[in-house]
Amino acid sequence: MRYRLVLPFAAAACALSYFAASSWSQQPARQQLPALHPIPFQSDDGTVTGWKVTIPGHKPLATPAVVDGRVFVGGGFGSHEFYAFDAASGKPLWTYHTADDGPTAAVVDGPTIIFNTESCELETITRDGKPLWKKWLGDPLMSMPAVADGTVYMAYPNSRGDHRYYLAAFELQTGKELWKQPIASEIITAPVIEDKQVFVATIDGSLFSFDRQDGAQVIHEARNATSAPTVWNGQVYFSRREKAMVALNGKQVEQQNEVFAARTIAPVAPVKDMERTKQKADYLDYSKRSASRAEAASQAMDQSVGFGGAKGSANVAMMRTNLGQASVHGVWEYQGSKSFMSKGRLFSSMCDKVMSVDPKTERVDWSRTLHDGKDSALLNSELTPPAIVNGKVFVGTRSGEVIALSEKTGEVVWKVKVGEPVVFQPAVVSGRVYVSTASGTIFCLNTGDRRDDGWLMWGGNGSHNGVMHAE
Repeated sequence: MRYRLVLPFAAAACALSYFAASSWSQQPARQQLPALHPIPFQSDDGTVTGWKVTIPGHKPLATPAVVDGRVFVGGGFGSHEFYAFDAASGKPLWTYHTADDGPTAAVVDGPTIIFNTESCELETITRDGKPLWKKWLGDPLMSMPAVADGTVYMAYPNSRGDHRYYLAAFELQTGKELWKQPIASEIITAPVIEDKQVFVATIDGSLFSFDRQDGAQVIHEARNATSAPTVWNGQVYFSRREKAMVALNGKQVEQQNEVFAARTIAPVAPVKDMERTKQKADYLDYSKRSASRAEAASQAMDQSVGFGGAKGSANVAMMRTNLGQASVHGVWEYQGSKSFMSKGRLFSSMCDKVMSVDPKTERVDWSRTLHDGKDSALLNSELTPPAIVNGKVFVGTRSGEVIALSEKTGEVVWKVKVGEPVVFQPAVVSGRVYVSTASGTIFCLNTGDRRDDGWLMWGGNGSHNGVMHAE
C-alpha cells in the first residue's frame, strides 16, 4: 500500500480497489466535473484546422488511442477520469471514473480498452465505457500495457509481497494470470511484442525477452538501455547510455552519451553500437538535470499525488543512474529515444534530433535538429518519439509544435504551433493528427490527406513495435 500523507484519499482508494479487485460496486463518490466542450482550432497561418478540448485539472496527458471514429484518452497524471470523444468533432461521448489516479496511454484491442493507472491498477473497459475487470498490481505503475492475440502484458512491482518487479501475462477476456517472470525493475514505457516473444528494457538498462506462450526467459543482459526496443528481421534495436571521460578546463570529467545499438534475437549475442548516431546526452545525467525546470515540475507533480518524499516501490537510484530521472512522473512520461521501423529504415527522436538510419550499413540517411539552440545544455528530451505513416514522420515538441517531416529527406512538410508542450507521441488516423499536451489539452489537426493514417495509439498498435511497411 502507498502511504500518502499529503493525499490520504488516494491511498484509501488504492486500498479499496485491492479488496474489490474485480468489482465496481463501491466506486468512491465523485464531484461533478465541468462540462467538456470542443473548441475550433486554426493554425496561425490558417492552413490547418481542427479542434481542441481541455481536460479539467490541466494535468499531463499521454498519447490518445483513436479507433473507429473515437478518441480514448486518460485524464492525465493525478486524474481519476478516462474519456471518449468523437474523433471528427471532439464531442465528448462518455467519462469513466477510476478508483486510482493517473491513467496512462490506452491500448484498444477489438471491443476492449486496456490501460493502467499510475496508482496501482490494470483496468479493462468496453468501448462504451463499461467496466469489465481490473487488478491491483503494485504501486507505482510507471509503464503501460501491451496486447496481442488475446493476452495483456504488464510490468509491476510486487508491493505487498516480495517487493520484486515482474512482467506478467493476463488473459484479456478474464484477467486470469497466465504467467509471470521476475525482471530487474520497472520497464521503460511498455512491453514490445514481436512474433513469439515479448521484449522489455528496464529502467536500470537491462534488456529482457520472454517466450509469449509460457514466459520462459530468452534474453537477460545488462546493456544500459535507454529506450524500449524495436524488433525487426531478427534484430533488436534500442538506444543505450555510454559513459566517457572528456577533458574540461584541464580536468577529466564524466560525460554521458547516447547511441543506437543492435543485437540479434538469440539468447546470447554481441551488441554493436551504431557509432554515427552517438551524441552527447546531458539529458541522461541527473547531476546536470537535477537543477532543471522540468525536474522541478516532475517533483511537484509527484508531490501532488503523495510522492513528495518516498516514491513507493520506484527505485530512484536506478532511475537516476541510467535515465537521469528521479520522479514517478518523470518515468511515467519518459519514452526515450525509442526507434520505429519503416521501409527498412529506423526513425527516432534523440533529444532534439529526428534521424533516419539504415540499420544494415549504420549510415545516417538524414538528421534534422528541431530546437532553437538557445540552451547550451539540453537537459530534457525536446521531441516526442516519431509516428510514421504515408511517407511522413510526425513529432511533437516541448516548445508546443507539431511537425511533419518527409520520411525520405527529413525536410519539413508542415508545422503547426499549438502553444502547449507536447511530450507524448502523436496518433495519426484518417487524415488527422491527435496530440495531447502536458497542460491537459487534446488537439486534433486536419492534415488534408486521408492517407495520413495507421498510427492508432502509442507505438502504432497494441504490440507497440511500430514496424510500418518495413520491407
